[in-house]
Amino acid sequence: MSYIENMRSRLLMGQAFVILYSLLAAVLGRETKTFVIIFILFIIVAIVQSRRGKGPLGIGKAKPEEILEGRKLYSEEKIRDIQLKDEKLMEDLQEQSKFSMYTSASMFVGIAYFFLLWPKIDALYNYFLAHTGNNEVLAHFLAFLVFFEGLFVINQAAMIVAMKKAGKMPMINIPQSYTVTDKGIVFGGLIGKSGIRFPLPSDVQVRVNTKRGFVELVREGKRSIMKVRLYSRNPKRLYDVLRKYGAQRSSED
Repeated sequence: MSYIENMRSRLLMGQAFVILYSLLAAVLGRETKTFVIIFILFIIVAIVQSRRGKGPLGIGKAKPEEILEGRKLYSEEKIRDIQLKDEKLMEDLQEQSKFSMYTSASMFVGIAYFFLLWPKIDALYNYFLAHTGNNEVLAHFLAFLVFFEGLFVINQAAMIVAMKKAGKMPMINIPQSYTVTDKGIVFGGLIGKSGIRFPLPSDVQVRVNTKRGFVELVREGKRSIMKVRLYSRNPKRLYDVLRKYGAQRSSED
């Protein structure tokens, strides 16, 4: 599902990157260019991982153009106008904002570690050089391995603290627009479109709140509750469409 739900795979991937970064740095050596290249790689990998991640609700991405080939059943534009009428929205987003604050703090801790501890690599290199028979490549690799492993441990520890502080995390995704066809749902966002195919997975529940004007797709995991909230001018009609064409579980508030 989300980053929170995929913790085990993230840990394994993180360890793989620690080794790869250490190998690369061992080849490049203890120079300023190594610092710059590794830092840029961190940013690039983070961006690529976020874009290659699963779609809404942690479900595998579907191609929007294929879904839009289906028969159009319902659509909404200018969601912001409807969203502003929901007086309880900010209350819903408070817990999510709290978690975001914790994760942002962990990111700054990681950045501080990267900049402040980088100069200490020389001392690590000299230590390992003396204990590896003056093998410079191996000494470089081990020094950088210790450095990146420390960075990884600090980031993961900060994330675990954030998760414990926040508890079971509600994560609400509110598309800027959406279109429902008999093949699925296409969501419009700030950086592009994403889609979910019908039928929805059995662990996704469709809920309607006519008083607040939205329908939610809800998927609950061990550590998080993921929601895609679809604000609508006619939530009952949208709910009926989703229940007929895509939902295996549904409920009304």
